[in-house]
Amino acid sequence: MNDLAKAADATAREFLAGIYRNVKEFDVTLARNAILDCLFCAEEPDFIRDVGDHPLHAADARRVIGRMAPHMVDLAGRTLSGWRAAA
Repeated sequence: MNDLAKAADATAREFLAGIYRNVKEFDVTLARNAILDCLFCAEEPDFIRDVGDHPLHAADARRVIGRMAPHMVDLAGRTLSGWRAAA
């Protein structure tokens, strides 16, 4: 995992901890990759679209990313700030 992915992971964990009492690792993965997709740095291009259409993971993806959607610009900014601070 590179430094930007670590920053996105930390941002995702912090955000999800404010929403859910027990944060699932899968939810963190979804949130981290969604943040990276918004920054055009996801390992899988168009992650948000593709995971939303996935037959097994669509419901979880829509739940997590749907909660993140109104905050996505802030989450991307916080990720970049954390990444710059770590550099």
